[in-house]
Amino acid sequence: LAGLGTLGLGLWLRFDGAVSELIALHGGTNNFNIACYLLIAAGALMSLIGFLGCCGAWRLSQGMLVAFFIILVLVFCLELACAIVAYSHQDLIRRYIDNSMYETIQEYYAINPEYAAVFDRIQNEFECCGVKSYRDWLHSSWGRDLVGRTELGIGSSSIGKVPRSCCNEDGLRDYPTNCGVSFDKLELWTYEPFLHTKGCSDALYESAYKNLDIAIATSVIIGALQLIGMFLSMLLCCWIGTEAKRNSDY
Repeated sequence: LAGLGTLGLGLWLRFDGAVSELIALHGGTNNFNIACYLLIAAGALMSLIGFLGCCGAWRLSQGMLVAFFIILVLVFCLELACAIVAYSHQDLIRRYIDNSMYETIQEYYAINPEYAAVFDRIQNEFECCGVKSYRDWLHSSWGRDLVGRTELGIGSSSIGKVPRSCCNEDGLRDYPTNCGVSFDKLELWTYEPFLHTKGCSDALYESAYKNLDIAIATSVIIGALQLIGMFLSMLLCCWIGTEAKRNSDY
């Protein structure tokens, strides 16, 4: 069961669109795919190990049960180490993702259509804009007003446009054809009622934390199953040894 759960996790990470899009923002798709395939392979291996344990129990083979126990201990220790590293470095992971999103806005959105499409999809799906807020687009080569509105006496740092994917329902209704991209006539904050005000970083992590309880519960169940498997395999192994010794005495 633990192996099938790991296999399912690897398949989900590999083929889930939202996860793949986040990884694509930093150009790490190849490494991410390799990691997913390794996770899939680990799940398949764990399933095979479980089958080995079942065969050992069925055939009453001490050798197969000992091998099953040793491999299960190694897998459990590896999973525990990965969980500890992920938990202790969660702030670093968040900074990495935030920096990737900032880099996309500031450099790649204007020149790379694939990056632009990924970020637009995230902003649409999570109803967010920018990394921390829509003001992040003022620091991008795509969104800021390079000329400035000197006739209004306003510096260019406060004027700029945002993608259409930043617009909320009011914005799409009042600006059906040019929402966001036409918001460079006045200071950007004047268009705030028409924009998603939440940053995509917070929106993504809020969405992730909604499923955190399920992830924790699943991890605890998998870990408990592995511990039970270790205990039962050693218990059965000891029983087989005792029975073999008893039979030899006769």
